[in-house]
Amino acid sequence: MSVIYTEEEIIAAVPGLDRTLLLRFVEARIIIPVARPPGPPACFLPVDVARVRLACELCESFDFEDDALGVVMGLVDRLHATRADLHAVLEAVGELPDAHREVIAQKVRQKRSPDAG
Repeated sequence: MSVIYTEEEIIAAVPGLDRTLLLRFVEARIIIPVARPPGPPACFLPVDVARVRLACELCESFDFEDDALGVVMGLVDRLHATRADLHAVLEAVGELPDAHREVIAQKVRQKRSPDAG
C-alpha cells in the first residue's frame, strides 16, 4: 500500500508551505492531487511532497513566478525521465557479451573526445 498525504500532512511535511502556496502549486499544475473536489478531499503522493519541497526551495531562492516555475519543473521532469532511460540503457548494455560492451565503450569514448565532430 502506498503512502497518501492529506493537505494538512503535506503542509506539515514541507517547511515554508502553507495552504495558499499549496493551492497555488495545484492551480499552476506544479503538482496534481490524486483526488480533487467536488469529490474526496485532495490527496498527495510521496513524489508530490518531493516536488513541493523543490518548488518551495526554488520560489524562495529565485522568486520564480508560476509560469517560470512550471518550465523549470518540466525540465526537472524531463531530466529525471532521461536519467531513467540512461539507467535502462546501461543495464541492457551490461547484459551484452564483453566484446559488444567493448565496442560500445569505444564508440562512447570516440564521441566524447574533443576531436569528435
